Amino acid sequence: MFTLHCQTAKDIRKHSYHPSEDELLLMAATQFRVISGLNQGNLHIIQLEETRPPHPLLQPVPIVIPPPIKPFSS
Repeated sequence: MFTLHCQTAKDIRKHSYHPSEDELLLMAATQFRVISGLNQGNLHIIQLEETRPPHPLLQPVPIVIPPPIKPFSS
């Protein structure tokens, strides 16, 4: 079992087939650091903390405004 401490995960329970489960959506390439691990019999609990990536995972999308169309005159 994993316990996640993260800032960027999004709750998707409202969109899930199993809304009673705590489901989160993580961006691809999200990185975590292991904080601790616990072994209680057959249950392994690993505590993870999200780290800041060295480079942004998404670049801002540029807004391109096309020039106005000039009327055609003959």
